[in-house]
Amino acid sequence: MKKVKRDVFSRLKRIPTAHFSMWVVGIICLIALLSYLNVPLTPYSFDQTSETVLLGPSMAHWMGTDELGRDVLTRVIYGSRLSISIGIITALVGFLVGTLYGAIAGYVGGKVDSVLMRIVDIAYSLPDLLVMILLGVLIGRGTVGILLALALTSWRGTARLVRAQFIQLKNEEFVEAARAQGQNHLLIVLKHMLPNSLGPVIVAMTFTVPAAILSESTLSFIGLGLSPPACSWGTLASDGWRALRTHPHLIFFPSSFIFMTVLAFNFLGDGLRDAIDPRTRI
Repeated sequence: MKKVKRDVFSRLKRIPTAHFSMWVVGIICLIALLSYLNVPLTPYSFDQTSETVLLGPSMAHWMGTDELGRDVLTRVIYGSRLSISIGIITALVGFLVGTLYGAIAGYVGGKVDSVLMRIVDIAYSLPDLLVMILLGVLIGRGTVGILLALALTSWRGTARLVRAQFIQLKNEEFVEAARAQGQNHLLIVLKHMLPNSLGPVIVAMTFTVPAAILSESTLSFIGLGLSPPACSWGTLASDGWRALRTHPHLIFFPSSFIFMTVLAFNFLGDGLRDAIDPRTRI
């Protein structure tokens, strides 16, 4: 297993866009973590006001100030903790729920598989935006509501992917050998089938994170996501939209971070897919 990890990492380093994106993702996640730990990365606090309102980028304020004189760079850093957390937690919940659901459907098969997959088809027929809006109305425009809405729309793809992997693996020779040795179903799934199906699932997770960040940003931008005093890149972009013509820096910088993060995760996912696939020559 360690040799496989080293091989994947060495292959990933030979893909320039993926290797660079890995560093970008690492730095952004580190900034979000330091923000959570309240490590001061700028000389200002995220809610510190001043008389220099709506100031453009300068040496004192690299990304300018907003309508209350708050430093935009500090607020972008502070907003990263919520945007990155929502993306990662959504991906982890989708991974856990989708893996469990898909593993049961693929391993058991038969009528159980048919019923479970019809439920997935029904879930796919519901518009994601409609589900998010309904949950936002029922639960409220808070972090919990956003996480539940995104989690309920993120597990379906993982479930289908894991199901397909299990259907393919359960007839392999090493699984038949494990059954012949008398190993129980749980041990076969956890020890033999699940480790061999995680590669594509991990790649899928790298695409789920930016999708969740973009969904949260979109909902917050149109006023259906997080509400003040919660601060994310989406809420900052929504606040900056009102001053687009007069003070474009208010929307440019948070939108740039959204764009850069989503692009980096997508490039990293593409690189991981090529690095994990043994048929790809790198």
